[in-house]
Amino acid sequence: MEKPTAPVNINVEKNYDSEFCGSIPLHLVNLVQPHGVLLVLDKQDLRILQVSENVERFLFAKPDELLGLPFSDLLAEGQYEDILAKLHTQDSQDKIPLTLRFQVQGRETAFSVLILPQQDYVLAELEESVDSPKESFVRLYQHIKYITSLLKQAGTYPEIAQRAAEELKQFSGFDRVLVYQFDPKWNGIVIAQAKEEDMADYLGLRFPASDVPKQARDLYFRNPYRLIPTRDYKPVRLIPVLNPLTQRFTDLSESSLRSVANVHLEYLANMNITASMSLPIIIDGQLWGLISCHHKTARYPGYEMRSAMELLSGILSAQLEAKQREEVMALRVQLRSMHVKLVEQLYDATHFADGLLKKGDSLKELLSLGGAAVVYEGNIWLSGDTPGKDEVRELASWLRRNKSGLFATSMLTHDYPHSKGYKEVASGLIAMPINAEQGDFILGFRPEVAKTIAWGGNPNNAVQMEPDGKSYHPRNSFAIYQETVKNTSQPWSMEELEAAEKLRNAVLEKIVKERY
Repeated sequence: MEKPTAPVNINVEKNYDSEFCGSIPLHLVNLVQPHGVLLVLDKQDLRILQVSENVERFLFAKPDELLGLPFSDLLAEGQYEDILAKLHTQDSQDKIPLTLRFQVQGRETAFSVLILPQQDYVLAELEESVDSPKESFVRLYQHIKYITSLLKQAGTYPEIAQRAAEELKQFSGFDRVLVYQFDPKWNGIVIAQAKEEDMADYLGLRFPASDVPKQARDLYFRNPYRLIPTRDYKPVRLIPVLNPLTQRFTDLSESSLRSVANVHLEYLANMNITASMSLPIIIDGQLWGLISCHHKTARYPGYEMRSAMELLSGILSAQLEAKQREEVMALRVQLRSMHVKLVEQLYDATHFADGLLKKGDSLKELLSLGGAAVVYEGNIWLSGDTPGKDEVRELASWLRRNKSGLFATSMLTHDYPHSKGYKEVASGLIAMPINAEQGDFILGFRPEVAKTIAWGGNPNNAVQMEPDGKSYHPRNSFAIYQETVKNTSQPWSMEELEAAEKLRNAVLEKIVKERY
């Protein structure tokens, strides 16, 4: 039996986006992971300012033997000029991927190098270049084309996400691949999953926003992926500790080698995960979600595989965006058709309230309402499931005092506590002012929809502080924690709000024509 996916648009009243977690400067750690080496270069002549202390393992020279040397002294002939040409050709600070041969202490070694121009200096990330038949350009290209064609064939965006998870698992070799969508409060919902049978099932679970705090989310706009080949690594520091140019820690925001916080490594251990890789899904310039890859043992995908996965995350983002645009356009066409019908009904009636409420259910269909009311010039008209007239009059009075334009909420008891007595019929409200100063409104009501949210562990224990108030730990259990959300309705979509505003304008136009 297929497991249902958690609705993304359920309103979660509590904010789990921890301010404490979100304030930690992840980019100023001065530490890198040891699967590569980081060089910090002067921007003028590319002299070496800082090196990671594991440099001897890669370049057979101690840090103090390299500091101050021109980068060109380490390279085989002809390569330095190529780097300069690429640095000077581009105006932006985009990353420059290269394969370079280094000659140090009489030894020559090939590295995959990522040049990261910064405002005051240049970062150079080095990882050993290893030829792998499984990661050849032709093989990767063929797989990318195949996966892209499958994504295009999917009918809905959840189907696109599920196909992506299944194919990325097979393509990358990770034990589990999740597609994770953020809700409006940055909690993440697993909308697709592909995994080994012996691994925990997270499909449909929601994870609190503190699992991916704000500064970690922001870094995904500067780094196309985050790779942790093994959580058991020993971080290596930069030498010297302070950048000689800035006299501060070097900003590692764009470095894929940047070390991660200990609390995240502990989080992986609690998940029984050794290696992980995550990639952003960016839609309309916003972080929509993540592709999260897990492995039970250490796993170090090569640069070619990581680049292919980076490309696929972009393709997935584009396909999801296209499908959502398609669904939005279909909804707008449907709402436009309903609007035309309702306006005809409006003008056929003697009074606009009769046109909205007495002839059919067009208003309720347009905005998916359980009931509606019109409050106008001291009179009240009701249709469908609504609060009583006295309650509607009091609600309109509250709106007159507190709201001026179009107002919509799916948690009316939160905004207007006096509504608790009729939350079953009016947990959701949309108010279209006719004359707000006089308390004249068109009101639409949505009933309470009690939902059970399944969390991946208790979100209230997501961050566990030590007595010192400085150290903290992640929750140690991801067992399903169920929470029932009450006093909420189905949320209002942007398209429905636009339709409500158009209807309000049509009503105002009819009133003006009748009077003048």
